[in-house]
Amino acid sequence: MKETLPPHFESAIFPGNPDPFFEEKKNGFLAALYDRNPFMAESIYERILKRAEQKSENLNETEEKYLRQIQVAFKRLSSFLFDGNSRGLQEKFRKLQSLIRKNVRTQSAHPLRVDYNTWKKRVNLEAWQEKIVFATAMTFQMSSGCSNYCRRCNEWALPKIRSHFSQDALEKILEKLGAAENTDLSLYGASDPLDWEDSCVDLADILSGQTLPLNFSLLTKIPKGKEGLAKALWQMDIPLSVSLTDRNRSRIEALENQMNRSVTKQHASKDLLIPAGLDEDFISVKPSITDGYGTEITPEGVSIIIPTFTSALHPFGHKKLPVTRKTAFFPVKRLGRRALLVDYFKPLEVLGKSMTPFYLSQLLDVQVETLLLDNGSDALTPPGMRSLKEYFSIFEDIPRRQRKKMTRSVMARLKKEVLPLGGYKALSLEEKQVYREKLTAHFEFCDKSLVAESRRCALSFFLSAIFSFAARQPVKGRIISFLNRAETLSLEKKYGPAAARENGVSLFSLPKIPVWEIFRFYANSLVNGRQKETVETFIRSCPSEYDPLKDRFVKTIR
Repeated sequence: MKETLPPHFESAIFPGNPDPFFEEKKNGFLAALYDRNPFMAESIYERILKRAEQKSENLNETEEKYLRQIQVAFKRLSSFLFDGNSRGLQEKFRKLQSLIRKNVRTQSAHPLRVDYNTWKKRVNLEAWQEKIVFATAMTFQMSSGCSNYCRRCNEWALPKIRSHFSQDALEKILEKLGAAENTDLSLYGASDPLDWEDSCVDLADILSGQTLPLNFSLLTKIPKGKEGLAKALWQMDIPLSVSLTDRNRSRIEALENQMNRSVTKQHASKDLLIPAGLDEDFISVKPSITDGYGTEITPEGVSIIIPTFTSALHPFGHKKLPVTRKTAFFPVKRLGRRALLVDYFKPLEVLGKSMTPFYLSQLLDVQVETLLLDNGSDALTPPGMRSLKEYFSIFEDIPRRQRKKMTRSVMARLKKEVLPLGGYKALSLEEKQVYREKLTAHFEFCDKSLVAESRRCALSFFLSAIFSFAARQPVKGRIISFLNRAETLSLEKKYGPAAARENGVSLFSLPKIPVWEIFRFYANSLVNGRQKETVETFIRSCPSEYDPLKDRFVKTIR
């Protein structure tokens, strides 16, 4: 039986759990800056500062990252938006900066040692959740804080080591990851893996004793003083690559000369592709930094990772959803090429309590945010990733006719994928039904009228998600409105007069009009509080849902 979420979980995750306090205030602060409202910005800054003072030296890693993003955003945007009229804000900036520096000194003076039982009690997961976490983990961050503190750190890593797993915790977690047959695991995150140590034990000691089959990778800057550890790991043939910057270039070259061998390098150019960390500008949208769906394990807990574009909304290049006992699902793990093949604008394939994959019925808010920021630019989508604009092209007539010509090859592929050696007769009744439905779906998607209906359903599904998001997330909507301001202005000039003249919904059916541009016109209009009645009429006329078997959007059967 196909798994779905129970009703109480549906209401819990849609529209979604609220963002953590400092992430929420970061977004409110940005919206006030974009609105050129220094009074609102100062009021939000005051609440941020007050909460930070209350937590004082107990700020966790993620909270301090958001505070640092707030500080960088203020430095980048205040003079540009306020013309220097920000004396009160400047004072609060200095107070918060002082508090952050104090937090660094206090926490790094005595890094917290996190044993396994403490960590397990902290995350407080049910047995089935814990099992999925270890199976879907894409990152195992062994410590928090980083000895390198690179300016362009994608993870906004904190300066200096603040906490680390104990040897016992590290060994137990690695054991559980291996037992879960987890592959393609990264032993790093917002901390250099070579920073980890517990008493006199370092990473080479831990990995040399591993007997379980565990595939993993290490990416390191090779901190100062860790050259000997790097040599030991290379001699053990540990899959290790070096992130090269101007700060460690000479140190790496000296190591290579000593060992008479070259090392695998990443980020070897002086200019990284995507400015991040302290170089984030907070006014543009850039490609995603993250290349995977899965979970992340850190000394502070567990998070679900969903890739996003890199922007003021998500400067990490991904969204972190904290995992708690209320977490009802986990995304099916996808990395690299397999992650690029995930259409972010479709409901996610996830794992629930039964461990059987199923699809959510709606988009998560973070997916709607990415959908809204996807303006169709090739610069935002790396090779292998399908943009929403490209997806809309499958509804055009030339691709439809091409699909019809490919019917034989499609049938051959389906037979290879679905039919066992015993052929169709060897399938169960349920498997036969799936096979017939997949064949039918292909034939239907060659029919002109059904393709047109499917396009209408897709438009309705996306606009319905945006309609709901815009009503629930006005602050994030203001940020998206600012980031999309140039596109919105262009589309408003081009289609606004027509939308006013026509019965708005009819814009979708006008001949020779680009469906992609009309969709973007209405999507941006909703975020800016316009065209709500028109869009609501349209989505009510065509209620739709995603059918994972047919892999397309269809009319909802009431």
